[in-house]
Amino acid sequence: MTFGLLLLPVAFSGCVSDSAAQDQSEVVARIGELEISLTDLEETWNEEDPRGRNRMLQELYEARLQSLNVLVGNHLIDREADAQGISRQELLDQEIPARITPVTDEEVDLLYEQNKGRLGGRTLEEVRPEIRTALEQQRPIQALRRFMNELRDVAEDVVLTLNPPRQKVEVSDGDRSKGPQNAPVVIVEFSDFECPYCQRATETLNELLRRYPDEIRFIYKDFPLPNHPNAFKAAEAGHCANDQGKFWEFHDILFERQEALDIESLKTYARELGLDVNVFSTCLEESRHADSVNEDMSVARSYGTSSTPTLFINGRPVFGAMPLEVFDQIVREELETFTRQ
Repeated sequence: MTFGLLLLPVAFSGCVSDSAAQDQSEVVARIGELEISLTDLEETWNEEDPRGRNRMLQELYEARLQSLNVLVGNHLIDREADAQGISRQELLDQEIPARITPVTDEEVDLLYEQNKGRLGGRTLEEVRPEIRTALEQQRPIQALRRFMNELRDVAEDVVLTLNPPRQKVEVSDGDRSKGPQNAPVVIVEFSDFECPYCQRATETLNELLRRYPDEIRFIYKDFPLPNHPNAFKAAEAGHCANDQGKFWEFHDILFERQEALDIESLKTYARELGLDVNVFSTCLEESRHADSVNEDMSVARSYGTSSTPTLFINGRPVFGAMPLEVFDQIVREELETFTRQ
């Protein structure tokens, strides 16, 4: 078996980069003497469909990054072959086989479960040979990618400067936050106390903050969903607790007890935390912070938020309760960028 022609898949054709490379001041339309620039187009796109724009730009970035990693990896392989005084093919024949792992029954079972709905009712035993063959065919490419990553890990002169898409997110000293005010990484979360995915994200973010206590400032903002009947009032209650200096304690208890967020339960939690319950209850009953919650929601929509959790890491959008490794990777990239500045 030879590995010299193995290539990783590359998405998006060159025509995308041609249009994306247009100067922002470039005129893209004229109506008589009126000129419409690419900047005008981008602003309207962001107003009309901010979420779609963010997702498309993110997909374009990920496709470019994938291609960039292939380019970098191929150069590193060539450099390693030169350093060892052998050909590229000899190096690959030497390194790739040992990195090809056998396909396990667990992997076959998992892939079947993930795609069961598209298999027309065929049983696992019926499709097991096909799944195993498909996974085995992927193994050499995965081994090549693994080898490229290993070369990247030991290379001290590789710097990627491809810029990810960012959404400008306004923050202020008065935001409910934890972590240093001047931290190099700012994470803004738009969340819903009644959302189970937000609860999962909270656990992930707590671990992230434990890993980077001095490097991250985390800001919580409200985006209660209309299909969660107690979410808006719970968001108001968070502000009422913040008035008495106990927002984060209240935040934690709400996510721990998502099944009980009615008004009486909110008052019970305030009592457990030692808040002045009369003051808290009056704040809640008078809806003193309803405007603050609505303002967060309005701002969130302008950024393309339509579901929870939606997060921005130094402006880089992350939709949903992604695994810890995804957040950790972005934070490390941001810290590397900060170090280079």
